[in-house]
Amino acid sequence: MRILTYILLAYWAFALLNIILNLLLIGRPRKAALEREPFVSIVIPARDEERDIERTVRALLVQDYSAFEVIVVDDRSTDSTGAILARIAAEDRRLVVVHGEEPPAGWLGKPWAMHQGSGRARGEMLLFVDADVHYAPGTLLTAVEQIEASGVAMLFLYPHFEMRGLWENAVMPAVPLTPFMFPLWLGERFPLPFLGLGGGTGNLIRRGEYDAVGGHEALCDAVVDDVGLAQHVRRNGHRTGVIRADRLVSVRMYHGLDEIVRGFTKNAFTAIGRSYLITATFVVILFVGHLLPFILPLVAVVALIIAARLIFFAAMRYPLWSAVLLHPLLAMIWIWIVIRSAWITGVRGELAWRGRTYDAARTRFGAERDTRSSP
Repeated sequence: MRILTYILLAYWAFALLNIILNLLLIGRPRKAALEREPFVSIVIPARDEERDIERTVRALLVQDYSAFEVIVVDDRSTDSTGAILARIAAEDRRLVVVHGEEPPAGWLGKPWAMHQGSGRARGEMLLFVDADVHYAPGTLLTAVEQIEASGVAMLFLYPHFEMRGLWENAVMPAVPLTPFMFPLWLGERFPLPFLGLGGGTGNLIRRGEYDAVGGHEALCDAVVDDVGLAQHVRRNGHRTGVIRADRLVSVRMYHGLDEIVRGFTKNAFTAIGRSYLITATFVVILFVGHLLPFILPLVAVVALIIAARLIFFAAMRYPLWSAVLLHPLLAMIWIWIVIRSAWITGVRGELAWRGRTYDAARTRFGAERDTRSSP
């Protein structure tokens, strides 16, 4: 028991140290002078997004930036998404609505929508944004200032995650917290591909570098294409960066427990390499490292876990009661999600999302090939 306690204390001390360093070293946006405002194409994939699409698009159209367009790829929606977009487009010419085609063989729906949108884009820079993300006024200008000042090929806008109710506050903090438990701050200094971070809340990339690495064609079968894009850009010799934009960008990824479980079931097994051995190891880590300390209980370890969560939650403006009370529930549900994902997308080989079904065995986490030598 003493050895286990020491191991878990070391594990969580490492996590706490990285949380502190990441919070300190991953910078917030700073004002920077622009010689000019390069034209930006904002590309949004939208399939059955009537719940969020109007709020997302209207927030983008009022950005205080002089040169941009918003391209929404209506990915054959069956709800009122198309009608909402048509109404907004009639009011503002900067909104371009692309009526998407069915994905060809070998493509997943979202990368295919991104590919179609990028094909219509006129911008020197492309900003890929999901349909449920909200941008505060000034976000686009700030993002362009940061990418120009840093000189990176791609910049990720790290958001604020909106969480409501017990289940969202219990489960969703794993999404922003887990990356911060690892040395992301090293990724700002060393171009290691696995430290590349991206997301659907905002991947701003220069058009030249996007085309050079093969665009979304290199991510055609990527389940997590947004993180995959950052890692792919790095793998091909370009730099990426991250800014903490949690006061500018917000997202409520899923509403309620059912959406959370279904959403992460589709990609959890793929994200850990579609390996049953790694899955079993991951489940053991979740149980031993995150749940067992509360069961035994190992008071010192529990105190360290709660301290790490409190520091992160306070910095990111998440509820502190959740930081103190809900970690065991987080661990239990994520164990279930990982096992469920391995069974459905691994054993059964089914990947269902937004009304489409794919052969899960033919999908990947992100792009795996280096395109520098491609013709």
